[in-house]
Amino acid sequence: MKNLIAFLTILICSVFLHAQINILNADKPSEIGVLSEEQIKQLSEKKILSYPFLDQKDIMWSKIVYEEVDLSEKFNHPLLFPKDGLYTNERKSLWRTIKEAILDGQIQDIYNDANPNFTELFDKETYLKRLENRDGPEVVPLRSMDIVSYKLKGIWYVDKRIGELRFRLLGIMPRGKDMNNLDNNDAVDLFWLWYKDLRPILHKQLVFDNKNNASRISFDQLLSSRRFTARIYAIDNVFNDRPIDQYVDDPFMQLIESERLKNIIRDFEQDLWSN
Repeated sequence: MKNLIAFLTILICSVFLHAQINILNADKPSEIGVLSEEQIKQLSEKKILSYPFLDQKDIMWSKIVYEEVDLSEKFNHPLLFPKDGLYTNERKSLWRTIKEAILDGQIQDIYNDANPNFTELFDKETYLKRLENRDGPEVVPLRSMDIVSYKLKGIWYVDKRIGELRFRLLGIMPRGKDMNNLDNNDAVDLFWLWYKDLRPILHKQLVFDNKNNASRISFDQLLSSRRFTARIYAIDNVFNDRPIDQYVDDPFMQLIESERLKNIIRDFEQDLWSN
């Protein structure tokens, strides 16, 4: 068993060794981060993990959940850091990855921040204003450090074929400073992104590991496996999915209500099989 674990550890490390591409073989600093032909082939053959097809009749229970990932929490720092400007490709924050994909045209559909059902698209002029202030005398880009949190829309469901409670991420929305009003310290919702549109991009970008540079996962793996801490701020309900702060005023009681909703989902699987 120990030999098997050691083999798997070596295999995983070898797969993610390109976290520091050519740093040991580089003759010049400019060669660091440049992929060899063999490495390019290995990366191209590494396919994104596809979602299994789910028949509606196999979903015996589900709940749409809205969460907020606070980037000031230490456990969520891999989504926030590193800072922009120090590295070209090998180290990027989640925001820089998303922003560059939008500006490069890899993401075409940018959805209205007020519509979490992804039925209303932003025009290019509108979402570019969210990325950087283009109305003032100079362009002020929204940096990674200006992003304070991410809102997530996902679904918890029970697949009766395997008898397991699972989570599927549906959408993500960054929240940051209002670049058209820098004197305002309040964070604003920027735009919704359909997560399946993001997956091919996030699959290619590795998350910086503060403990071990030779063993890293992609942003898609991090988000899909829920390697973050989040607070539930709304759940699907008959009141048009109203958020907690619309029916609970006290901030502390809002946290209590968030935990109550989380426990409803957490306890459902256990209650299902204990009855």
